[in-house]
Amino acid sequence: MLRALKAEFQKLKRAGMPLWTALIVLVAPVVTVGMVSLADNATVVVTWGDFMRYGPQLVASWYGAVLFGLVAAYLFGREHGEGTEKQMFTLPLRREYFFVAKMMVLAIWVAGLLLLSVAAQAAYATLLGLPGASWASVAECVTAELKVAVLIYATLPWVALVAMIGKGYVAPLVYSAITAALGLGLAEAGWGRWFPWSMPLSVTGVALFPSVPMPTLVAWSWALIALVFVSGTAAAVTYVDRADNTQ
Repeated sequence: MLRALKAEFQKLKRAGMPLWTALIVLVAPVVTVGMVSLADNATVVVTWGDFMRYGPQLVASWYGAVLFGLVAAYLFGREHGEGTEKQMFTLPLRREYFFVAKMMVLAIWVAGLLLLSVAAQAAYATLLGLPGASWASVAECVTAELKVAVLIYATLPWVALVAMIGKGYVAPLVYSAITAALGLGLAEAGWGRWFPWSMPLSVTGVALFPSVPMPTLVAWSWALIALVFVSGTAAAVTYVDRADNTQ
């Protein structure tokens, strides 16, 4: 298991994808800056805390599912693209170890992007000179982003499965874009509590403009997202165990 995990991290040492995903997160708050400019024109006072709350809303509403889906597609689709899939499956290691190792790397990657998002949001708010800076706002932002990230991460085993079946990046990216669009639409329709890909919007309370009230998540919501994660993991592990390394 440790060998598989070490191998995944070694692959990332010479990869440019972590940098590109970090750049996306660093640029994303520009959308929030535009929202602040519109608010200034409408004589609405935007505080430092308001700006920080826009961060989780951006992740949930605009780019989180697609960006994290891109990371999952890269981790699980690159073996076929680089021609190392056959070698990986013939190594003297249990095949599910490779899936677990990639999911662990994915979790660390997502967590890193989450922390970077919070830092970027705080930096932009400070540069704009917005009033009301506080650690409480940072803590609120981190808590919201963590919930959003967990909800999105729980859907990523299905992206991984699509990447392995599709043997590349295109299929999982299309899948991520479709589920993200469905999540937005069904959240606006009031299904944020029951559709797994809409649930992040129930945490942030906003989807599109004009925003509509979002239902809060209940115990059954968390049970449903847990089922999505477990079933996706089981399906992906089953596929990996049965994959034909001669193809």
